[in-house]
Amino acid sequence: MKKNNEIKTQNTGFGLVKPRIITEEMQESYIDYAMSVIVSRALPDVRDGLKPVHRRILYTMLEEGLKHNAKFRKSATVVGSCLGRYHPHGDMAVYDSLVRMAQDFSLRYPLIDGQGNFGCFTKDTEVKLCDGRNLSFGGLIKEQKEGKKHWTFAFNPESKKIEIVEVERPRLTRKNEKIIELTLDNGKKIKCTLEHQFMMRDGNYSEAKNLKPGESLMPAYFNTRQIKDGNHYLAILQPFTGRYEFIHKLSDEYNYRFNRIKKSLSPFILHHKDFNRWNNSPDNIERLSWRQHYRVHLKQVKNLWKEKGDEFREKQRESLRKIFSDPIVRKEISERSKKLWKDPKYRTKYPEGHFSKMAKMLWKNPEVKEFHKEKAIKQWQDPKFRKKALANLAKIRKQRVLEKPYYMKQLARKASVSLKKKWKDPYYKEKVIRSKILGYVYFLFKKYSKITPEIYEKERYNNCFPSVKNALKYFHNFSEIITASKEYNHKVIKTRILQKREDVYDLTIEPWHNFLLGAGVFVHNSIDGDRSAAMRYTECRLSKIGEEALKDIEKNTVDFVDNYDGTRKEPVVLPSPVPQLLLNGSLGIAVGMATNIPTHNLSEVCDALIYLIENQKAETKDLFKFIQGPDFPTGGIIYNQKEILQAYSQGKGPIVIRGKTEIEEQEKTGKARIIISEIPFQVQKSTLIEHFANLVQEKKIEGIKDIRDESDKDGMRIVIELSREAYPQKILNRLYKFTDLQKTFHLNMLALVDGIQPRVLNLVEILNYFIEHRKTVVFRRTKFDLETAAARAHILEGLHKCLANIDAVIRIIKNSQSREDAEKNLIKRFRLTKIQANAILETKLATLAKLERKKIEDELKELKTKIKELTTILKSPQKIKEVIKKEIKEVRESFGDARKTKVHLQQLGEIAEEDLIPKEETIITLTQGGYIKRINPRTYKIQKRGGKGILGMKTLQDDTVSHFLSANTHDSLLFFTDYGKVFRTQVYEIPEGQRVARGRGLLNFLEIAPEEKVLSLFPLGKEDMDSNIKYLVMITQDGIIKKTALGEFENVRRSGLIAITLKKNDLLKKICKSTGEDEIILATKKGTAVRFKEKDIREMGRQASGVKGIRLKGKDNVVGMDIIRNPKSEIRNPKLTEYLLVVTEQGYGKRTDLKEYRLQGRGGSGIKTANITPKTGDLVASFLLSGSEEDLIVISQKGQVIRTNISQIPKLSRSTQGVKLMKLEEGDRVASATCI
Repeated sequence: MKKNNEIKTQNTGFGLVKPRIITEEMQESYIDYAMSVIVSRALPDVRDGLKPVHRRILYTMLEEGLKHNAKFRKSATVVGSCLGRYHPHGDMAVYDSLVRMAQDFSLRYPLIDGQGNFGCFTKDTEVKLCDGRNLSFGGLIKEQKEGKKHWTFAFNPESKKIEIVEVERPRLTRKNEKIIELTLDNGKKIKCTLEHQFMMRDGNYSEAKNLKPGESLMPAYFNTRQIKDGNHYLAILQPFTGRYEFIHKLSDEYNYRFNRIKKSLSPFILHHKDFNRWNNSPDNIERLSWRQHYRVHLKQVKNLWKEKGDEFREKQRESLRKIFSDPIVRKEISERSKKLWKDPKYRTKYPEGHFSKMAKMLWKNPEVKEFHKEKAIKQWQDPKFRKKALANLAKIRKQRVLEKPYYMKQLARKASVSLKKKWKDPYYKEKVIRSKILGYVYFLFKKYSKITPEIYEKERYNNCFPSVKNALKYFHNFSEIITASKEYNHKVIKTRILQKREDVYDLTIEPWHNFLLGAGVFVHNSIDGDRSAAMRYTECRLSKIGEEALKDIEKNTVDFVDNYDGTRKEPVVLPSPVPQLLLNGSLGIAVGMATNIPTHNLSEVCDALIYLIENQKAETKDLFKFIQGPDFPTGGIIYNQKEILQAYSQGKGPIVIRGKTEIEEQEKTGKARIIISEIPFQVQKSTLIEHFANLVQEKKIEGIKDIRDESDKDGMRIVIELSREAYPQKILNRLYKFTDLQKTFHLNMLALVDGIQPRVLNLVEILNYFIEHRKTVVFRRTKFDLETAAARAHILEGLHKCLANIDAVIRIIKNSQSREDAEKNLIKRFRLTKIQANAILETKLATLAKLERKKIEDELKELKTKIKELTTILKSPQKIKEVIKKEIKEVRESFGDARKTKVHLQQLGEIAEEDLIPKEETIITLTQGGYIKRINPRTYKIQKRGGKGILGMKTLQDDTVSHFLSANTHDSLLFFTDYGKVFRTQVYEIPEGQRVARGRGLLNFLEIAPEEKVLSLFPLGKEDMDSNIKYLVMITQDGIIKKTALGEFENVRRSGLIAITLKKNDLLKKICKSTGEDEIILATKKGTAVRFKEKDIREMGRQASGVKGIRLKGKDNVVGMDIIRNPKSEIRNPKLTEYLLVVTEQGYGKRTDLKEYRLQGRGGSGIKTANITPKTGDLVASFLLSGSEEDLIVISQKGQVIRTNISQIPKLSRSTQGVKLMKLEEGDRVASATCI
């Protein structure tokens, strides 16, 4: 029986087929694929720092003669040559690699010079602006330097609509360019470069040089439309819907998209700030409520009234009509009317048929008709609505015909009357006929290039269009008909290349990259942050340093191998004189591994190389005298040089990088703004700004008023304007935390060693491998130069020997029968080699001159000296090192520059959430219904003792305030419930509310059961964990007390933690923190207090119930507990007098010297602390005053709050009832209090 793994080869009709086990086949195939990706695509070689595709592109450019001083050539040529000769993969992969080597924001030292031919315009070319002007490029540049902003129109290829966009970076792009002039059928002329792209009717682009007469460009048509008689607004025709849209509404949409307006569901009116209806720039359009709009115009009327007097009165009436004509205002009035109409009493005020008459009167208003027309057009675009409407219409018509057989005849009669009435209006009649004529001529232009009256008559049939004779009644002449009809086209009628060269300009439009010229057509624009232009538009050549990477490649300095089809040889590695792997870095993902190497500064790397050549045992830390870390092309700031050194020593590790920012204070306005001048490596500026805007829109960051990109040719500048109340550092920290303004570069220095082995290398290893590579290159180059010099010297020696016997040489050559015979005779006579004899035979007679003979002698002498030097170098490894050092110094002198990325030695800590929150005191309020909020104490102004206070919280009918305490925004807030559990959240996570706000439900913050109630709140700060505080002391209303180690509450689960076991019907009343060496004082609602040592309570676990702290009488309960610090404690100030402050439910209170409370034993009955009467009510709170407290804030069950200075509260003995602190309404009681 055969074994399972024995498989024989089968001979089939197709040849030999060897069966394979599928798992073995997949394993081998996968390994082959993985190695192919690793070696041939994804990873760079440690020697020249390049991947195969980059190496092949550079070598192709060298073959094409595209050196740094050559003319630029189309990128498509280089890509095509590289694909055909060396790299048979996708063209876009090659082109993207080429582009990256030309980008100064991707490579620290670009290896390719790139030139993007997007096309540009002459300085006098005008751009159509939203403010109604046509402004030239020169004018745009001038005004933007003055700080002005501009907006134009762009076609959105996704929505197929024209939108408002901002004009960015108008600038000079190229000088002395060849210009083409286009003439359009509307008489406009456009001058631009030959490659500039114009948008065609279908939304695609065509270069100016390829445009032909008769081709139609994408146009923009403007018209004025009335909202009401006398109020004309500018509108633009949407090319694919055929509808005009008001430009001020497009500007409002722009403002809404970019969060330039407050989003509100309330009705609004669009207002032109400068009262100029033709200025539709977004910064001139604002949303106002009806009342605001009325007031603005009323103020304007008053101002104009003073200036112009009675003659302006009529215009004011028109302005008021405009206010009431706004659809949104009418909608608001309509909703109000509907509400009133539901009231029967209101309906009785109006006679029968009143509203029917009003409706008929409104329908006479053209604006009302237009409004409903637009509404109907919008609805009709919905297929479901259309189907439903048609079905309903058919049903209604059928019903009407059944009910009124003569209905259709009546309808036809009415329509006839209406049309006849309209036709009597000369303006309407002229408009209809003109439109019909122009549409007919427009149709003819599709068939004929030139329209004559004869063609007009020839194509006219059945008198469906007016004759030429009748048509001329509505136009001055036939030429006017032709011109007017052509305005529908925007066709090119002529192109010509001008002899005069001019400087050209362009601008940037995000995100659609097209804009509207003053000539009325859309064109392409320069791209910022977008993909590179197609390879047919861009040009390239080697940069100077890129050419250096290929230097001496022709001198057999590196090995060559066959290309993919064996027709050519390609280099295995380039002889680069500097380590490109470090200078320009590398990014690549292979199978199961990836490389991520940052860019570095050339001067620093060269210095490190020289040091390493001289000190072979140097370590990475030694090289950090020279290399400070990455030097990114986009600048930025990196942190923690210790961590950076560790990453470079191991070959992998994180490097934190931030953008360069500055906070500027504006003296005039008092506002601050953040200026970003550099951004982290591999972060796209436009994406970063968009992320900023999204955070503002999502309200994750508040306080940002505006974000502007003011970058230009001089550098990057992103301006973030802040509101006056904003915390600049807080906002900046949020930007660092939530955006790529701060990011981590994960260093992983993985490269191919010996061209095949992937290894993670440290800094020293990378430089050592490069030095070894350079040793090989220098040795092979020196050997090549030596062989070349020796060969030349050999020829010169033969020439020198023969020139000394020139007469004999001539005689031998003259007497020889053939060239071969002459060669043999020379070799025999002068003992020459075949090479020397051949060189003599090829020597020109001019060389026999005395001067030429001297040159040969001098050259031979120089060659002998050179051969001696080269031989010395080859025999001495030290000499080779000296050559390498010399060449490195030369490169440093030629290309070295200053560092762009700044290095901070200190570590940058992780930005915690609390770092983004100002550390300040806050007040926490919790109701029995479970609503919580925090509020700034400054909200409550200090009032005199005994005042009524202010409303501090709106509660629901049966809800009352149960807890009121002060805390720090950075504290943790512990919630103790009637289930004996504790929950935890950060104070800053509770939203800050308004003074009268109810707050938010606890379920938003805690995983608490709906029936579970919070009995006590306790703030715990980080300083408590770091100080002498060791315990949490808890007291219940029944007087049970216990203390538990603070450490047991460090990690409170989100679902809560058992804190205490409560006895039946007992409730947790208060929690305090202690050192273990303190004293405790308890107060009850019936006015007793007990003071005892904390040592009387033993430490207990979380699940323990506790021990008796005070013996209560009758229905008495504990209401307060405070910790009296040990006099020896660092926390207590022994010089300050301490008091016990008590507050009663009827708003009375007092201070009593703590000395009046003698020390007793735990579990005692206590002594009197207040005289409780029906007038004062029971005690509700007690506080130990140690001198740091300044104010007392009291809140009632109904949410009334008063803040009183503690110094106004008198010091009274224990047995007194106190004084009035707060005047309460009938039925109201004090709920809680806190000291700050």
